[in-house]
Amino acid sequence: MPTVARADGPSITVEVTPTGSTRYYESCSGTETWGVADGRESPDFDKGNYQVCSYPSSDVAFNPWANGLGAEYNSTARDHIIEQSHGEWFPRNLKSLCPYWMPVGPNRSARISEIVQTYQVKLIYKYPDGSIQIVDTTQGTYSGNKSVTWNPRCWTR
Repeated sequence: MPTVARADGPSITVEVTPTGSTRYYESCSGTETWGVADGRESPDFDKGNYQVCSYPSSDVAFNPWANGLGAEYNSTARDHIIEQSHGEWFPRNLKSLCPYWMPVGPNRSARISEIVQTYQVKLIYKYPDGSIQIVDTTQGTYSGNKSVTWNPRCWTR
C-alpha cells in the first residue's frame, strides 16, 4: 500500500481489511417512464412504452472517519477497496427497461439486488523509530454485481 513520507515526521499508510460480504436489496429510486405515459418528450417515444430503472453499476462509500483525519485519503482508500473487491474502476450508468401496455399503464415497482462488501479502513502513522500509531478509522463499502427485478414480473431488456 502506498506510503507518504513527511519531512521529519511519520510516513502515512492507508490499510484496508475485508470484514464481510452480504446481498442487499433496495427500491429503485431512479424510476421513470418512457413512451405514451410520459408524452412525446420521452426518450424512444416511438419505440414503445417502458418503465425504466436507472442505477450505477457499482459504488464505493465511506462512513465518517472517527477523528476526521482520514478524509483526505479517501481516494487512496477507494483504490484499495476496488483492488481488493476486484471491482470496477469506472462505474457505468445502467438502465433496466420493463415494457407496459395501455390502458393499464406503468404499474410495476423495481428492486435492485447487489452484493455489498465491507472493509475496515485505517490511517496509520509509521515513525522512523519503527513504532506505528493508528490515528483514524472508518468503514468502507463496495457495492456491485447489481441486477433489477420488477414486480409484477416482466420481460426486461
